[in-house]
Amino acid sequence: MLGGTALAQGPIEVQSLDALDPLEVGLPDAALGISLWDGSDADMASRVLTLLPGADGAGYASPALAELSRSVLSSGGYPPAGGRGDPGLPVVRADRLLAAGGVFEAYDLLERTPNLNQNEALSRLHAELAFATGNARNACHTADALLRGREQAYWLRARAFCLALDGQDSAAELTAELARNAGEDAGYDALLFALTLEGAAPQPLPVIDSGLKLAMAFQLDADTELEALDLAGAPGWLQRFVHGRAAPTPVPASEPAEALAAALALSGVERTAALEAVLVQGADRAIAASALSGLLDDAVSGGEFAAAARRYGREVHTLPLTRETLGDGYRFALAALLAGDVPTASHWRNALMDGPPLPPVPQFDETGKPLDPIAATLSAPVPPAWVPPSPRRMVNLDLALAIARDRVAGDQAAALLAAHFEAYGNGALPDLLALQRLGASAISGVRPALLQLAPVSVGPEVLAMEAAERANAGAEAALLAIAGLARGGAQPNAATLSRCVAVLDSLGLRRAALEILLERLVARAV
Repeated sequence: MLGGTALAQGPIEVQSLDALDPLEVGLPDAALGISLWDGSDADMASRVLTLLPGADGAGYASPALAELSRSVLSSGGYPPAGGRGDPGLPVVRADRLLAAGGVFEAYDLLERTPNLNQNEALSRLHAELAFATGNARNACHTADALLRGREQAYWLRARAFCLALDGQDSAAELTAELARNAGEDAGYDALLFALTLEGAAPQPLPVIDSGLKLAMAFQLDADTELEALDLAGAPGWLQRFVHGRAAPTPVPASEPAEALAAALALSGVERTAALEAVLVQGADRAIAASALSGLLDDAVSGGEFAAAARRYGREVHTLPLTRETLGDGYRFALAALLAGDVPTASHWRNALMDGPPLPPVPQFDETGKPLDPIAATLSAPVPPAWVPPSPRRMVNLDLALAIARDRVAGDQAAALLAAHFEAYGNGALPDLLALQRLGASAISGVRPALLQLAPVSVGPEVLAMEAAERANAGAEAALLAIAGLARGGAQPNAATLSRCVAVLDSLGLRRAALEILLERLVARAV
């Protein structure tokens, strides 16, 4: 029966694994399915990918938008029309994935990509990522397997390093000499000279402008401090990757109170590392709460609350709920929300409204004699009356919870939105309009306020996004939405934000759209 059905459907095109196109390679749990490029051709795919922030630039201002970009770009599927075998499309895709902070995602994608040795640019990206992430042997395999372009100076230097790793010092020197004939690189030569002589790393270290040199520096000294590296000239993705990994995993403080006092007297990266050490210790979680307060203070001052909340928000559920810790409970709850821990955020929200848990009623007197329950209750100390945070803060927190739970429709959400609009005025208009596109009720006063705004324009990517959506070109529309939001920076106008959010929702990316709006709300709320 199965055979008959297959024959009835006509000839089936069978492709071997070797024929797999790089764009068909994806990662698990990516945002879009295998038909993501339906409705697009190779030219449009290239244009759209090029609109996204590049790996050599500053990246994304919004962690939520960067996360969405990584998820979309990690999706694998049939290439766009005319795109199968296009050597440039997978290179631009990997570059844009790096710009979104997806160093490990891009490396994993390229590890899964067949016939990598037939694309020099893609091979070089893989080698650089492998060197940067501590997978030098995989980079060496790529350098050895490359079919075209292997005579370029970069590949000669990569192979020379690989030969040195294998103890073939003479061959390494000869290969490096060939690279010198193609172009001088004194920094590389100094590192290789130290490797082949089994000497110490040159001091100071030369400028680290590639993943290859980063791997060489660590091969010479595994304890090389990332903070001390001179990354001038390195591509933007490598600088962000190294800086993001510069802070080592904190060692829990053994004397939390003293460590907290010392940490608060520091500044810069030393202060951050010291506060993190206090945060992760298990001896006194109330002191850990004070450390988290300090870290969030610094994040707010630097305009990086969202990034800090994602890093530390999962610690909130370990903190005790007391009158003292509730002093910063509002920000703790928002941090837990951005970290994806809705139950903890809700728990702290309730405590902020109702007050900390009451102390236990004593059951025995000082002699050990059981107390009468009524007498014990009457004799128990009465704590001071609890004063909840301001109504404005509670509205912000309740609205943030509603967005995180995707409960933006209904009367309760409408009341929260109205109160938020009253508190923030026109500053909240883009978000109110975007939430209406996601099903929230219309709020009184929004339409008159929109009429009073100065004329706004949307970028061409927004117009192209809506045209792509109508053409059922899913990947194209999603990437144009990301490009439109990224172009608007921290404050896209109401038209751009609402229209991009609506398209993301229509593409099945509603959760990502809500995350973007939640992040924006929290930025206003803190």
